[in-house]
Amino acid sequence: MRVQIGKRRPTAVVVAALVAALGMVLAGCGGSASGGAGGDSTVRWGTKQIQANWDPIVTGSTGATIYLTPIYESLFTVDGERHVVPALASGYEYNAAGDQITITLKPGLTFQDGSPVDAEAVKFNIERIKTQENSALKGSYNNVETATVVDPLTVRLDLGQQDYQIPYLLAVRGGMLPSKTAAQADPGRLNTAAPVGAGPFTVASYDPESKIVLEKWDGYWDAANIKVDRIEINFGVDPSTLTAGLQSGVYNWAQLDPQQADEAEKAGFDVLASVDRHWGIQFLSLNTNKAPFTDPAVVEAVRYAVNPEEYSTKLGFGLAAPAHQPFPEGHPAYVSALNAEHPYDPAKARDILAKAGYADGSVSFDLSGMAIQSGQIAEILQEQLKAVGITANIALLDQANWGKGYYSKSVAASLFGYVGRDSHVQALTEHYDAGGVLNLSSPTTSPEFQEALKAVRATPIDAPDYEAKLQAAAQAGYEHGSTVALYSLASVVAKDESISDPPAIDGYQSWKGVQFTPGTQ
Repeated sequence: MRVQIGKRRPTAVVVAALVAALGMVLAGCGGSASGGAGGDSTVRWGTKQIQANWDPIVTGSTGATIYLTPIYESLFTVDGERHVVPALASGYEYNAAGDQITITLKPGLTFQDGSPVDAEAVKFNIERIKTQENSALKGSYNNVETATVVDPLTVRLDLGQQDYQIPYLLAVRGGMLPSKTAAQADPGRLNTAAPVGAGPFTVASYDPESKIVLEKWDGYWDAANIKVDRIEINFGVDPSTLTAGLQSGVYNWAQLDPQQADEAEKAGFDVLASVDRHWGIQFLSLNTNKAPFTDPAVVEAVRYAVNPEEYSTKLGFGLAAPAHQPFPEGHPAYVSALNAEHPYDPAKARDILAKAGYADGSVSFDLSGMAIQSGQIAEILQEQLKAVGITANIALLDQANWGKGYYSKSVAASLFGYVGRDSHVQALTEHYDAGGVLNLSSPTTSPEFQEALKAVRATPIDAPDYEAKLQAAAQAGYEHGSTVALYSLASVVAKDESISDPPAIDGYQSWKGVQFTPGTQ
C-alpha cells in the first residue's frame, strides 16, 4: 500500500477526489481481466455517494466532479506536473496589462449532441456561471467581467484586475463545458437527468437512485487514448460491502473507507492511498452572519476548542494527519506559522467566552452535516465543544437537503470536506471570497484578504515571489475567515491489478491510458 501523509513536492498541488464527496469505484464482471462480459473493457464503479448534480456549473464539490470527468471536457487541463495543457482549447494569450485573456478553440469539435464547441458556447456557459441562481462557480469567476466572441473559434475574457490564474480556472472543474444546446433547452434536465458534454463518454442510461451507464464516444477529440469501452457507476453502495464486492468480482475498483484499506490489500488488490495522489481536508464552516458566530469571540473560542489530533487518531486509521488550515504541508498555500496561531487550548476557549460575557452553557447552535460522512466527526466535535461550555445540536441530513442549507448560506455551522482546486487562487476564493462555495459566511469577506488576493492574482505563477504572495493571501484568508480545519486524509482506492493506474492529475479523474491488462488476475 502506498501511503504518505505530510510533505510533498512544493510544486505539486495534489488535489483529487476525496473526503465525502469523493468516490470512485471501478468494477469488473467476475474479476476477469477483460473487465466485462463479451471481452469488452467495462469498468464497474461503485460508490457510497449518490450524485445529485450533473452540471459542472452547479456541482459545488471537486470530489463529486470525478463522476463528471468522463462526460465533460475542459477548455484546458493540467498534466502530472501541474502545467496547463490544451484540451478543447488550443491555447491562450494575455494582453500586456494582464487583465485580458484571449482563448483559441480547436476547430471541428462538437458536443455529444452534435452541437458545435465554439466561442458562443464558451461565452454562454461563462455567463451562465455568473448569473444562474444555483451556480457553484460564481465566486471563482468574480474577476471575469465579460466574455466576448471575437470569431467562431476565439473568445476574449475581460478581467476586473490582473489575473494570471485564469488558465488554471479554465482547466478541469472550472472549465468543464456543457452543451449550450442542452443547457438552453432545459438546464434542470441537464443537471439532474441528461448531462451532455464533450468528454470521452456519453450517457447510455441513468437511474438517479442507483446507476449511470457511460459508453465511449468516438467523437471525443482524444478518443485514441481512451481504452475503456464502458463505465457503470453504481451509487449508494453500502461501504461495508465494497471489499467483498471486489473479492467476488462485482467490482474491480472501489473507493473505500480508511479502515478497509488493510483488508483490501491483504485480499490482493492494489491500494492507492497517498496524499501524493489524493488528499482532502475535513473542516468546520462557521457562518459569521448567523448567531452565535456574529460574535468574533465565539469564533475564536471554537478555534481553540477544536483538537485536530483527536480526529486524525480516531478517524484516520494511519492515513490522516491533524490540520490547522485548509492546505496540507507541502501545498504551495500552506503557511507553517498558522499551525501555532490556534493550538488546542480548552482553558483559553473558556476564558475567551467568559470575558465576552457568556455563562457556561449559554452558547448553542445547530451543527449541520451530511449523514453519509459527518456522523463520527460531529460526535467528536460535539464533545470537544461541550468541554468548553458550547452546545452543538447535531442535525445531519441527506446530501440533497444538506446542500440546500449549505450552499444557500442559511445554516449557522456545518461540517464539510475540501479536496482542492485546480487554481491556487481558486482554492482561496472558494474558502474566503464573496460568493466562495466553501465560504459559509458569504458574501462576507475581508479587506485584508482582498488586498492580498489582488497581489497574488497580479503575479505570474513562475515569478520568484509568487509563492510568498500566495501564502500571504492564504494567511489573510484564514485569520479573517471562518473555516476551522480538523484533519487531512488520504483517499483509499482499491483496484484489481488487471486495471492500470490512472494518471495522477490533481483534482481530476482522467481515463486517458487506463486499460485492462490481458491475462492478469
